Formats: sequence, structure tokens, C-alpha cells
Amino acid sequence: MKQLWIIFALALLVLTGCSSETATAERPTDGEGLYKFGCLSCHGENLEGTVGPPVTNMKAKYSEEEIMKLINDGVGMMPGGLLSEEEAKTVSKWLIEK
Repeated sequence: MKQLWIIFALALLVLTGCSSETATAERPTDGEGLYKFGCLSCHGENLEGTVGPPVTNMKAKYSEEEIMKLINDGVGMMPGGLLSEEEAKTVSKWLIEK
């Protein structure tokens, strides 16, 4: 019986965590915040790349419009449409400055 209560308590904690502030948190509006929101898991905290390629020195490789197209349309394993058009524009500008 004691094990049942422990399992119940742990399940309750997990479910509470799933419905915490992240579900109601506002989406960031700045380039860095949007990058962390939608890109960091694949491209790394320092733009160094993890699962996805590094996104350092983008200004030398692409124009702002080309970066925006990559974000909107996706490429290879990267899905498009993770950010809105306006968010993609904001992240593109931010990446050009990095």
C-alpha cells in the first residue's frame, strides 16, 4: 500500500510539472529569446551546433533574406515553420549580428 502512495505522489508531481508555467509562458519576442525558444536544442547554446550545424558567422555565409528563407522553409532535417514570419525575421537579424 505504501508503494502505491509513493507512485501516486510521484505521478502527481510529474503531472504538475507538465502543466506549470511553461504551458502559459509568453513566447519571447527578441532574437536571442526566440533562438533559445526554437533553435537552441539543435544549434546549441553558443551557436556551435549539436544535432544541427553551427550557426556562427552567418553574415559571411548568407544574407538576412536567405537565413529567413532557411528558417521559414527548413532545409535537410530542419523543419520549417517553427517560427512565425515575423519571428523568423527577428532571429535572422539577430543571427546576422552574431
